[in-house]
Amino acid sequence: MRYSLALLGLPLAVSLLGGQPVSGARPASAAELQTLLDTRVRIGLNPGIVAALITPAGRIAAVAGEAKSTDGKPLSATTVFEIGSITKIVTGTLFADAIRRGEVQETDRLAAVMPEFTFPTKGEQITLLDLATHRSGLPSFPVGHTPPDPLDPWSQLDSAVLARGFAAGPLRFTPGEKAEYSNVGAGLLGRVLVRRAKQPDYESLVRARFAGPLKMRDFSVTVSPAQRARKAVGHRSGTIPTSDWQIPYLAGAGAINSTLDDMTRLAAACLDTTNGPLARAIRDAQRVRRDFQGPMKIGLHWVSLPRPDSSAIVWHNGGTGGFRTWLGCNHRTGVAAVVMTNSDQGVDDIGLHLLDPAIPLSPPKPKPVRIAVAVDSATVEQLVGAFQLVPEMTFTFSREGSRLFVTPTGQPKYEVFAESTAKWFLRVVDATIEFERDSTGAVTGLWYQQGGPRQRAVRIR
Repeated sequence: MRYSLALLGLPLAVSLLGGQPVSGARPASAAELQTLLDTRVRIGLNPGIVAALITPAGRIAAVAGEAKSTDGKPLSATTVFEIGSITKIVTGTLFADAIRRGEVQETDRLAAVMPEFTFPTKGEQITLLDLATHRSGLPSFPVGHTPPDPLDPWSQLDSAVLARGFAAGPLRFTPGEKAEYSNVGAGLLGRVLVRRAKQPDYESLVRARFAGPLKMRDFSVTVSPAQRARKAVGHRSGTIPTSDWQIPYLAGAGAINSTLDDMTRLAAACLDTTNGPLARAIRDAQRVRRDFQGPMKIGLHWVSLPRPDSSAIVWHNGGTGGFRTWLGCNHRTGVAAVVMTNSDQGVDDIGLHLLDPAIPLSPPKPKPVRIAVAVDSATVEQLVGAFQLVPEMTFTFSREGSRLFVTPTGQPKYEVFAESTAKWFLRVVDATIEFERDSTGAVTGLWYQQGGPRQRAVRIR
């Protein structure tokens, strides 16, 4: 499990590796896909949700719910969504393309390409391959940066913020030593590719070498007025409208907006590694380079999930403040899928199930309404301190009057809300914190739960 609140994607809820071989699995029908999406909307998990499935027999698509866009039009295949970390497979494919063009190599050192930064201890060892396989040792969110708006945590991040974070301490581990998801690393890779391609910015690079060749009209970092009118309203906690995310400096980590129409083109390109306009680059980017997490492997940001018939689902997901997305394909079965929602309630299980029905859907459960209660400042003061969940993750609690805030290691500060004096919750993610006390009443630890089993954190100060 990863304990991230500000990540752009890959919340790996994939303990779903069992089941029968996928080679003879029957893809969902149009009616089954529509029923699946309707169910998610009906129980209140997703205000709006769209999906497409590509099979050897053809393509099907479905939409359910509402976009709540400013143009007032129904949710459709041209509604604009934030795709979050699916942007990373774009960056990975552009990396493979840049290697083919002779602009970069996997072994190039980040410090040599971006000498304006003084990297942390051992930072000079980071290669571009380390960035593309999450083995750089860089944090997921810049160290020491507290965004002015926690609901738009990346908008004020720039080179100065990164430089301060790099100067704050050593890397989390020696580059290449292990895999740990890093938005900072992915974003820096995007900046390297822009520099070596001599493009003005990441969006220009994407338009010239990715969206243009694939004929994707709404695949962009910057949202035009016409696209903004078609953009769905994102929701946190499944139901609360929230602001869009802006990711100008580390755009290659998760800044792209897109539609189901365009994402269906990308899903088809995921399968076409022979004849398509980006076939060679996508094939090279999908090729496994290293172990990733559990049984999964990773290419240049494309994640590979092995299946019992020796095939693999090649995929990535995305998540921003109010959106979740999933895209993947299986070359052996010739099936690809994309799912997008204007909610922070994930769709990974839908995408995986569409590619392999042996992978079960998560049991749909209506989202409970959580009501915050007032707690006096003296009680809140007793919760101020640091609690270590695992060696690499500490929750540090602070107080502003009678309001409680938590700052996870390497992440922004978020407000925590009380259901009682002992039980608290977050609204940026579906997470619960329960404080425990000893016989004297002193707070000695907490239990944290975010989508899986409860985990205990011990108070360290």
